[in-house]
Amino acid sequence: MKILVKFDENNQIVPYSKDKKITINDSPFLLFLASAGMCAAYYAREFMQNRNISLEGVSIVETVFYNKETHMAENINIHVELPEIFPTKYKNAIKSAISQCTVKRHLGNPPSFEIQTSLDLVMTT
Repeated sequence: MKILVKFDENNQIVPYSKDKKITINDSPFLLFLASAGMCAAYYAREFMQNRNISLEGVSIVETVFYNKETHMAENINIHVELPEIFPTKYKNAIKSAISQCTVKRHLGNPPSFEIQTSLDLVMTT
């Protein structure tokens, strides 16, 4: 599955799947997956804005590879499309900045989940 992350005219991060903007109403799981590419875009934007480099022509292509047996995401590839004007001296630096993405770091060391309901809090007499 491919997810495209672009910057709109206000430099806001917008994820797309199949040329359609991804929202929570489409699929919480799709939005969850898109958060990895959106996080990469956030760190790319911060890096470039701190160096007064235009975001024009910058996009992120996130490719999610699934395990055919478990149907779970097994590998996520983040490809950063940079414009020709991007200074080559920053190639490794922007990759390093994007690798600090907190979504990526949390997926690498996932939290545990505990599900509760309001009934769990009701005391029986």
